[in-house]
This record gives sequence, structure tokens and C-alpha cells, in this order.
Amino acid sequence: MNRVATRRATGIVCGALAGAAFTEGFLLEPFQLVVTRLTVASPWLPSGFDGMKIVQLSDLHLHHISRAYRTAIDVIRREHPSLVVITGDLVDRPEETSACLAFLSKVWAAAGGPVVVVPGNWDHRAFPTKRSIAAWHKRIQAETGTRVLANQNVVLHRHGDRMWLVGTDDPYFGHADLDASFRGVPDTAFALVLTHAPEAFEELAQRPAARLVLAGHTHGGQVRLPFIGAVRVPSRYGTRFARGLFKLGDTFFYVNAGMGMSHLPIRFLCRPELTVLTLKKPVTVARPL
Repeated sequence: MNRVATRRATGIVCGALAGAAFTEGFLLEPFQLVVTRLTVASPWLPSGFDGMKIVQLSDLHLHHISRAYRTAIDVIRREHPSLVVITGDLVDRPEETSACLAFLSKVWAAAGGPVVVVPGNWDHRAFPTKRSIAAWHKRIQAETGTRVLANQNVVLHRHGDRMWLVGTDDPYFGHADLDASFRGVPDTAFALVLTHAPEAFEELAQRPAARLVLAGHTHGGQVRLPFIGAVRVPSRYGTRFARGLFKLGDTFFYVNAGMGMSHLPIRFLCRPELTVLTLKKPVTVARPL
């Protein structure tokens, strides 16, 4: 094969690969929801919460309810979770709230149980003042039945036991107040912590009650390359906590890859994610004397 033909063939192959990547990243993956199933076993889990199922979504960045979001509602309806949590970044702009409110209402109806959200950095961009974000949170709760936790906690009861659900405000822009978030939570308790970004992971690992922390923000990198993984993650940790399950000390951390997109409408090798987590208490087998 002469040099001209080789160049032509190379150009055709490169063009085909670029076209395939464009199609995958812009036209296919953003609408293809992946469901991740995970079991987290903790000896500190109260027995009454053994087998509790939690669905996590994150980073909705809702402009309209596309196929991935409709699929998420169907999955929630089938799973019958005890709790649905959304770890921040609901909207990008204040004029897009109607789609978000409609989606949250559908999630609440499909779940048949509590739905809890915490704020993310894009929520604070959309509502930059204390007054505007407080009004937005009030509207979410009034119109969709969804509970907003921002540096607060609530007690969950199940089968005669109790655990704490802690929700921080956004740590990426510095709104998280861990002292306020854990106020009244005993050090010996089991606390499920919701936070938007990994920025406070090391600090949360120092909180005795923080047994499981769920976060998002990273979008899993949004664009991942074979053998490399996430190219860039907006976090002080870089790509260290891009997505998946981690453990610091005795605390488990899970970073969800999110549903939506920011800056560019692309997802490559990083589909929208819905996580189904099941809490388990390990069985202790007594050894014979």
C-alpha cells in the first residue's frame, strides 16, 4: 500500500472512531441509565435496619425529564426502597425549576416512602442568596413532599430501632457546617450521611457516628478514557474519589456518578447512575468453647 493510500485509510479509520465516540458521548450514553447494586455491611448497623434498601440519585441538573430520568422513576417503583436520597445539584438555573419539581413529585409517588435531598454547588449558583435558596427549599418541600436537609439531621425509626440521617449543606462552596449537621447525634449512633461533594470526606471520617456517607458532584468524571479513567474531576482530591465505594477508617463512602451533565452535554464511558444500596448487619457466629 502506498503512502497516499495509507494516509487515506488512516483518515477513514480515525474519522469513523471520532464519529462513533461523538455518537456514544452525545447521543447515546446520556440517556442510558445504569443501575448499580451494592451491599454495605456494618457491625454498627442497628438490627432493625438490617436489609434496609436505599436508592441514591445525584446531580440531576434537570432541564427536562429525558429517558434516563423516566427509567429512574420506573426502577424506583419496582425496587420499593425504604428511602430515596438525592445528593445535590438539582437545577442549574432558577427558570428550570418546573422540570425539577415535576421529577421530584414523580420520584416521591414512585417511592411510596421518604425522599430526601441535600443542596449542591449548582443549587447555590442558581439561588445565590440565603433568602432565595431558603425559598427554593421551602417550595421543594411544599410542592413535592421531598424533605430538604441542609446542615440538619433527623431520626429514622424501623422495627423498634433508630438511626440518624444527617444532611450537610454543600461542602464544595463551603456551606457545610458539620457541627450543626451532627448536633444531637450520639457518637455511638449509626448515622447515614448525605453530602454533595467529597470535599469533607476526611473530616467526616473523624466523626464517630458517620458510618456511611453518600455523595455525588464528580459525575464520575463525566468523560472517562479506557485504561485511564476520569480525565478531570472538580474536587480538591482530584480523581481520587471520582466514583464508587471507598473506606476511610471505619467509615464507608460511596460516590454516585450522577444523572445529568454540566458544562458540556456529554457522557463518555460514564453513564448516568442510580444506586441501590442494601444495608446489612454482619452475622456474628459464636465459637464453641
